[in-house]
Amino acid sequence: LKPFLLKRVLDYLRAPKPAETEGPQPNMFLLVRPVFLMIAVGASGSSFTCPPPGFATSADFNLDTFVSAPWHVQQQMETSYLPKSQNRCVRAEYRRRPRRSFWGYELDVRNFAEDVAPPHTRRGSGSSLCAKIVDAGHGKLKVAPCAIPPILAGPYWVIAYDEQDGYALISGGPPTHVATGGCRTGTGVNGSGLWIFTRKQERDQALVDKVRAIAAQKGFDL
Repeated sequence: LKPFLLKRVLDYLRAPKPAETEGPQPNMFLLVRPVFLMIAVGASGSSFTCPPPGFATSADFNLDTFVSAPWHVQQQMETSYLPKSQNRCVRAEYRRRPRRSFWGYELDVRNFAEDVAPPHTRRGSGSSLCAKIVDAGHGKLKVAPCAIPPILAGPYWVIAYDEQDGYALISGGPPTHVATGGCRTGTGVNGSGLWIFTRKQERDQALVDKVRAIAAQKGFDL
């Protein structure tokens, strides 16, 4: 409850009451309590909805250009499958398959990372991940282990992308969770994650800040 609202409620409770008359008198606290609770809920409630109204992915997305070269992760949201202890030198590679897999996947996905702590053990997804195109023109895919059907795959959305500047903002689907500073995806396997990709491995802080601003404008909690 915000301080000024709490003060008003307390002032009301402490104010002198009219002289008592015969017969039972109402309990003033019981009268005020519902109002107090309504004020508290209103004051603590969120002023936005998740995902934000009009939330959309990249328009006029070119999938072939997007998968033409590796992507390096500059910042990312921690998830259950990639904790902070393993987020060193993370990169992602995508390749169109010559033909669809048994489950209809059209892309191979390769993820690489290293442990933060020495000796920086390398980790990789190998050839176990695949992606299915949901909406190629708007950067919507589904990613999962190649051995399971796409109905169990998780959303992979390209929120913003500029090949000339060499960046992409990736989200594990729409941010449906309300957070302190905006909206977030989940933290499990499917429907989770937020990544800032760049073509160059070397960090360009100005470019990272630019993509962070795009994410904030989209309503993400950073």
